[in-house]
Amino acid sequence: MTDLQPGERILWEGRPEPGGLLDVSRPGEMIFGLAFIAFSLFWMTKAMEQGAFWLFGLPFLFVGLKLAFWRAYQPRLRAKFARYTLTDRRAIAAMHWPLSGVREQVLTLTPATIVDSDGEPATITLRQQMTGPRGAVTESLIFDRIDESAQVLALIRQVQRGAA
Repeated sequence: MTDLQPGERILWEGRPEPGGLLDVSRPGEMIFGLAFIAFSLFWMTKAMEQGAFWLFGLPFLFVGLKLAFWRAYQPRLRAKFARYTLTDRRAIAAMHWPLSGVREQVLTLTPATIVDSDGEPATITLRQQMTGPRGAVTESLIFDRIDESAQVLALIRQVQRGAA
């Protein structure tokens, strides 16, 4: 987890509810990915029979695997590797990926932070408009599939009132 700033306290830590559904919202993309896999395997097999360099088919195989399976299993993987932290100043979503390490997203909570919640178990979305040298940018952070969403929302509102 991110190092806490001096005087910062952790109010809540949690993880997504395990066993999220498979995301099959894009069947056309999945079918195209399966066709891509089949074609690349066919091409690599024919190249191997001809004595050609069959490894040139591997990038196409990986693209097909990503299209066919990655998006479908991503919610389950996020549930397995995500850790959420709410402090008295910030919201932190840390993804502990096995190969690439920890990737953190941090959003400082202010009264201007927009908070949305939906479903049960709830997905809490935090959005904030940031202005910088390149203009206005919307930063967002998602606490996905939280069981104790009412408690977390109350804590977020409390942090927002304290920051006012």
